[in-house]
This record gives sequence, structure tokens and C-alpha cells, in this order.
Amino acid sequence: MSPSLPTEPPAGWVPVAVAPPAPTSVRVAARAAVGVHGDKSLPAWKDAVPAAARRRVLALSGVNASLALPLTTLLLLLPALSADKGWTTTSTGGALIAGALLAAILALPLSGRVRPAKRARTAVVIAFNAAVLGLFVNLLPAFFLFLILVLLRGAVIAQGASQWRTFAFDATVPEARARTFARTHIGTLLGTALGALLAFAALAGPAIGSGQSLVISGVLAIVLSLFSLRLTDTPVGGVEPRRIQRAMGHLDDPLAGLRPTWRDSYTRLMSISTIKYALTSYVAVGWCVGTALIVPVIRLAEARDLEVGAPGLIIAVSSLVIAVTIFLSSTGLEKNRRQSPEALAAVVPLGLILGFVGLLLTGIAGPALATGLSLAGIGAYLAWIALDTTVLPVIQPEDRPAFVGLSTFSIIGGGLSALLIVSFISSTGSAERASAIAFVVVALPGILFWRRSKKLIRVSGLDLDKRLGADEDAQEFDEAVNESGSAPAISARNINFSYGSVQVLFDVSIRIEEGEMVALLGPNGVGKTTLLRVLSGLERPQLGTIRLGGIDVTDVPSSKRVAMGISQIVGGNAVFGSMTVYENLQMYGFSTGRDRATIMQGIDRAFEIFPTLADRRNQLGSTLSGGEQQMLGLSKALITRPKLLVVDEFSLGLAPIIVGELLVMVRQLNQTGTAILVVEQSVNVALNLVDRCYFMEKGQMVYEGRSADLLAQPELVQALSLGGATHDMAGSPA
Repeated sequence: MSPSLPTEPPAGWVPVAVAPPAPTSVRVAARAAVGVHGDKSLPAWKDAVPAAARRRVLALSGVNASLALPLTTLLLLLPALSADKGWTTTSTGGALIAGALLAAILALPLSGRVRPAKRARTAVVIAFNAAVLGLFVNLLPAFFLFLILVLLRGAVIAQGASQWRTFAFDATVPEARARTFARTHIGTLLGTALGALLAFAALAGPAIGSGQSLVISGVLAIVLSLFSLRLTDTPVGGVEPRRIQRAMGHLDDPLAGLRPTWRDSYTRLMSISTIKYALTSYVAVGWCVGTALIVPVIRLAEARDLEVGAPGLIIAVSSLVIAVTIFLSSTGLEKNRRQSPEALAAVVPLGLILGFVGLLLTGIAGPALATGLSLAGIGAYLAWIALDTTVLPVIQPEDRPAFVGLSTFSIIGGGLSALLIVSFISSTGSAERASAIAFVVVALPGILFWRRSKKLIRVSGLDLDKRLGADEDAQEFDEAVNESGSAPAISARNINFSYGSVQVLFDVSIRIEEGEMVALLGPNGVGKTTLLRVLSGLERPQLGTIRLGGIDVTDVPSSKRVAMGISQIVGGNAVFGSMTVYENLQMYGFSTGRDRATIMQGIDRAFEIFPTLADRRNQLGSTLSGGEQQMLGLSKALITRPKLLVVDEFSLGLAPIIVGELLVMVRQLNQTGTAILVVEQSVNVALNLVDRCYFMEKGQMVYEGRSADLLAQPELVQALSLGGATHDMAGSPA
């Protein structure tokens, strides 16, 4: 690619508009497969959810309770624990904040570390270890050991967070997911209430001391963690993939069976509009929950001269009120989900407003401490359940653990931010006034979070349809396939791509049928190589769709696209110079798998077609001539057997006689059924090789037509080659 890239769109360029909804019948079938039926009729919990699934939900509720119980007791007894061990409350609280920060930071990187087939076993191990660590954290005499165990527990919880929430999503049928999330959150709230009551018992009376309460909470957490033994493995996505396949006749999940890295998943996630708006709402959820955490409540209770142990009782009562409300509201949430993604997404801003009103009430209404905290918690949990059940369906199942890790980071980040603000403000000035001001201050951003969350209503349905292949683009593609009788080897539609702020591709579309040879032509610097990188998955378009063999691969990494049948050869860079010819051929084979017999057959075939390479099998790639290196590059296609071979700068630096020999090889590859896309500077070479051609100018397709027709118009060929072709020329402008 030449560095001279267009910085402005070409004349007449129009941005891609948001696609309107797909035909009703297709969208209805697709949405019904994921539990969106367009009505509010709802089967009872026991009727909708099999017994095995109900056991999984109960197990996950127990796991959540085991995590919340010892943490609540520890936070409420933090001053007593610090005094007993001779530590400062600041250092002890700082250690807990450090553990929470570590959990937030590690949640995304650790999200893809668990094999799908071992999710249940891993969840058991993580839950039990977290509970055991919770017990020992309360027993350690030295602050250094306390800090180490707190950090270790944070890392364990980070590992488990992405597993437990995706497990909850997969555990039941789509028609019961809102109620499933409500029940798992109720486990957290019941654990919080029990931990708070243990702390209240330690502070309010002489029956048990703080040390005994901490030990009891740890033992109970271990017992509750044993509920995880009832977990059984479910397929990734649960029953949803099979239902989509039955409803749509196909399963449009190019990531099926793939364990993507968290970086690949993150890239795909951030291309979904619903994700971008949802993450802000998750911060708001954490903001509400963090403000309602134990430390602010303790300070507010002290400022208002409440009885010793009152914060524990307030937290226990509030948690139980929230749990009951969430349980009663879960049916309504489920009905909204069944009606439409938009109806469910509308709950998010309502929940956030309720949460921030609760925080405001906590600050300004002295006697209504439990009421304000209950409202804040109810709003936050309603928004959280609505977020999870709105957002997770728009994500491919393999990317959901990464999203849960990302949302965990947002929730903890929001919670710690609000917690630190409240703690800082409440420590200045008179105690009661400062604490009241602190809660009012953290309630003020609520309007900003509310406005951002409302955008979820607009995009959630569109993103769900796109993920299901029920949007207009997918339907137009299916109609074209029905007319032609087969899916193209590759198709790209309305591709827009930028390097930073410099846009290179403007609404570029290209289509190559199975077994077809196509050339991509144009002057230097118009975006040809960039388009190839986008097609191969080395770059991701900002807008547009790429389909390989009919499957949407826009968000699929390049490594997976190779396995799906696309291979690229770059002129002058197709060889590992430090490896021998034989080693190069082996590397080509290992890119698609480790079946050594198949690889050896491909190598033997390459040596048969290119006898020159057989004679130089032990020679370093860097010592081969240009023509021999290109032969070695073409051998990749003989070994990988791609559905589409992309060749960039085919004749670069080669003598005409060598080019002629290679052309024969390319035609032979094409005759085996491999579709070929050639990017070539020599227009004559390309037009005499291919069936059709595209010409690019300033990042835009300006011509598409048959090569034979173009060869008959030398003036048009010259104009297209030099740039500046106009749409009123003869031919078929793209």
C-alpha cells in the first residue's frame, strides 16, 4: 500500500444508514428461538424449567451466598477486627479495596481460561477455594498474610465471576432467564443478610464476640459453597444454539467450538452498540451498590448516633426487603423480556432512577436510612437483571465470558468510585452533615447515567436481530443465495475502514462466487491491500459485513478464518526466510491443524507440481529466487486447500517468463475448485487471467465487470488504471 491515503470521502459518498428491521416472519422465528415471543404470556417456573436446571440455579444461588456472607461480616466488623489485631482501620480497609481492584482488573483477562467442558468442575473448585480463603482471612494474625489472602481471594473471585454468570445464563431455557438471574442475586442478598445478622449479634450483645462471628461466617460460607456440587455441565449457550438452528435452518455462529482470547473477544464486543451503552449502566449499578455498602452505612449510622450494631441490622433488613422485591418483580421482568428486547431494556433507566432516588433519600431523610438503602438496592438489582438479560443474548456464546469480565470491571469500578467519594466527603466537616452531603453528591450523576441507559432501548433489538441473522442485510444475502443457488465464496458489503482518523475504504462491496477468479485493480494507494487485510481478518471494519461461504465472519479473527477456508499470499513476503523450503511447507500445514498425514500429502503434492522446490527442500527460503519464493507461497494453497485464495501483488519483481509459469499454476489451482482473488499492478496480466474484475479509486469501487468486456475497451482500461474514471463511461460502474 502506498502511504498516500485519502483523508476525505469521495464526491457523492453517503454514509451507511441503520438497517431497517427484517421481514416480520423471519424476525419472529429468530427471536422466538431466544425466548422473545412478542407477548406477555408466561409459563410457571416449574413448568418452564426442568428439574436439573432448577438444581443448577439453586447451586449458583448457594455459591453467591457463600461469597457474600463472610465479606459482609468482615466489613461490618472491620473496626473491631482492626482493634483486636492492632491494625489500623485504614490499612485493613485499604487491603480489601486492593482485593476488589485486583478482582476488577483480572476479571477480563481470566475470563477465557476455563475450558467449556470443565465449567462445572471449575466452578466447584473456585467456589470452595473462595469460601476457604474467606475463613482464613478472618483468622490470620499478621497483616501481611491478611493482605496476601485478600488479594488471592480477589483473584479467585475474578476467575469465577465470568463462569458463574454465564453458567446462570446457560443453565435454563431462554424463557426463564430473568427469573434465573433474580434467584442467583437473591442468593447474594440472603448471604449478605445472614452475614449482617452475625455481625449484629457480635456487636449488640455479649453472646458471641467478633472473632467467633467471623469464624462462624467462614464455616457457613464453606457449607454454602458445597451447593456448587449440584452443578452439572451445560453446552456453551445452553439450549439456545439448537433452538436457533431449528428455527432458522442454520446456526450462524462462526465462533462455535472456538476458545477466543479475551483480546479478540474484547475487540468484537466493543463493535456492538448495545455493549457500549450497557457498560455505562453497569458502572451505575456498581455506583448504587457501592454507595450502599457497609462502610458508608457505618459512617452514616455513627453520625446519627444510632445504637451499636445498628448498621448490621439495617443491612440485614434492607437485604431481605430487596430480595423479596426482586423475587416478586422477576415475573414482570420476564414478561418484558418475552415481549421484546426494547421492553426489557426500558427497565434499565427506570431501575437506575429508582436507585439514585434511594441514595438521595438516604442522605436527606434522617430516619429513613433502611428505606433509602432498600430503594437504592432494589433499583440497582432490577437494572442489573435487566442488563444481563438484555445484553447477553446479543453476544455470541463464546464471547460472553469476556463480556461478563468486562461488566464485572465496570461494576466494581463504579462501586469503588462511589465508595471512595462517600468515605472522603463524610470524613470532612461535622459527621452527620458531611455524611448526608456525601450521599447527595453521589446521587447527582444519576441523571447522566439515566440518559445514557435510555439509548439501550433503541439499539438492543437491532443488535439482537443482527446476531441472529434476522436483520435486513442477512435477509438480502439469503435472498441472493436462493436466486443463485449457492453462497458465494466470499462477499463483503458496505465496508468502511479507517486507520485512526484517516478513512481508507468507503462503502466498498465485493463478491466472489465459488470457483471464480476475480481481480482487484487500481492505482497505488487506493485501498486494495487494506481491503484484503479486512477480508482476511487482519483489520476490522468500522461498518459493513463480511461473509465467508455464507457465514458472517465480520468479527471472526484471522486465525479462525484460515480454518474456515481463506488463505492469503503476499507478494515478496510469502516465505519464512530463516526456514528451509520443507519447514515452510510444514508451517503452512500447521496453520490449519495438526493432522500430520494430511500435511504430508499436501507437501508431496506441492513437490510434484513444483519439482524445483523438491530439489531445494533443504534450502533456506531467503536464498530462493523471486519466482521460487512465489512458487513456495502458492504451495500454501496446495496444503491448506482453501475455499478462497487471495494473492496480493502476484507478479511483483518477477520476470515475464516466470510470471507465465506461475499463471499456469494459478489456473490449475482454480480448476480444483478454489476461488481466487488477485490484486495485481499489471492490468494485462490480471485481465487475461480472471473472469471478472473490480477497479478501485480513492477507497471506493468505481467499476465491476467481466474482464473480456473490459479488454475490448482499451480507453476505459487506461482511464481506470490511471485513476479519474467517471461513472458515465462505458462498462458497469460499481
